[in-house]
Amino acid sequence: MKVDQEITDIIPAMKRGKINSYRPEDIRRWGVARFLQATTVDEPFFGVFPEFTEAENKAMDALLAEGDKGSV
Repeated sequence: MKVDQEITDIIPAMKRGKINSYRPEDIRRWGVARFLQATTVDEPFFGVFPEFTEAENKAMDALLAEGDKGSV
């Protein structure tokens, strides 16, 4: 019966522009793999921030690329 509860238990979607937080006990209940699949971004993030200089944007892009490789 517990397995059915985990499958039907809905993981709240992340809200754009808001700070999202999930309790550790909820993540354990949902299962880490299922939680990450439901909440991670599938497509790359390409943001342009006009308030930063071109050098700052390039530095942020480099850090994001490193993070995608798992080194940050």
